[in-house]
Amino acid sequence: MNLVKGARADITKNEPGLDEIIIQVSWEADPSLDIDASIFMIDESGKCPGDPYMIFYGNASSANQSVCHSVNSQSSEKTESFSIKLDTIEPIVQKLVLTLTIFEGEQKGQTFAQMNHASMKILNKKNGTELIHYDLGPFTVENSLVVAEAYRRNGGWKISANTGGFAGGLAQLCQHFGLEVAEETEPTASMKQAQKEAAPAIENENINVDQAPSVIQLSKITLEKPGDSISLKKADKIKHIAIKLQWTKGVDLDMHAFYKTKNRRIGHIFFGNKGKANESPYIALDKDAGVGNKSGHNEENLVIKTLEDIESVIIATNIFRFLRFKKDDNFAKYDGKVTIKTNTGDEIDVPLTSEEPGRWCVISKIDNSHSSAPKVININRVQKGEPSIDKY
Repeated sequence: MNLVKGARADITKNEPGLDEIIIQVSWEADPSLDIDASIFMIDESGKCPGDPYMIFYGNASSANQSVCHSVNSQSSEKTESFSIKLDTIEPIVQKLVLTLTIFEGEQKGQTFAQMNHASMKILNKKNGTELIHYDLGPFTVENSLVVAEAYRRNGGWKISANTGGFAGGLAQLCQHFGLEVAEETEPTASMKQAQKEAAPAIENENINVDQAPSVIQLSKITLEKPGDSISLKKADKIKHIAIKLQWTKGVDLDMHAFYKTKNRRIGHIFFGNKGKANESPYIALDKDAGVGNKSGHNEENLVIKTLEDIESVIIATNIFRFLRFKKDDNFAKYDGKVTIKTNTGDEIDVPLTSEEPGRWCVISKIDNSHSSAPKVININRVQKGEPSIDKY
């Protein structure tokens, strides 16, 4: 079924036994346009009952796993998905509001007029059948969107394609739905490290953190300098790590993952050995991008399904066959970065910043030697030959 703006449709009425759906929103845009999808779980008052009822990059699943968020990027299209178990959504929740925002859109003067081919789909999770399709746009000056609302009606669920624009970003949407929000700034690594180190003091004072007032942290973390590091959240619940290498300059970079398992086995995932997500060590690469020194939106994606058997992974890049490599060239020129996302809400950027000439760059490391507190570390070290994980 195709929807138009303002239309309503039944999700469950004509689908007996439908209890799990996937809501997908997809778009194409320049990588400088950092778009995020969110779902607000709303009660009868029209408000979000609390922080755990907002599902987004900073909180990837609801408390009972009834709504879970994931991201899937391809060469020209980005898709964010929400897996929804309708039967387990808490009775207090009367509707699910799907939104899109541009991170720092106001500061950068960006709007959804720069987004192309945007659409929303609702799929039957069990068989993949597309139930509803809704083409979005065009847009003009909007930098925040309420895309659609799924809501309860007569024991089932319906969808309303009531797309509308909001002034401001995700913080303003949070406030509209009754949530308190921390100041929306991008913290430095040292600020984040200070927050992490302060946490044990709270526990030592026997404060019940669950009962303490909280605010939503919307900021994404950037490890700006070599040596900067941050611990991953909820380490015991990490079941999925997505790692993306992206760049825009005309160069054929290749993503490499060198790993060491806890039983000291060493391996190497790259375009010549893409690995497998369903076999140990559960690491897989999707594709080879930038072939022929192609400029524009280039990205390669790596998935780590679990850290259970992994002691450490280093993420590196090199220039394929050193095409057009010049003696004074450096990786900082390629407008590149690595982004690491986990299912528990971490989103960490490590930009390519080294200005030292060289053919290989070790960008970042995931250190899981202490499994209760795995860390992401900015390395940005350049060398002539292929790196050895034993040296990192």
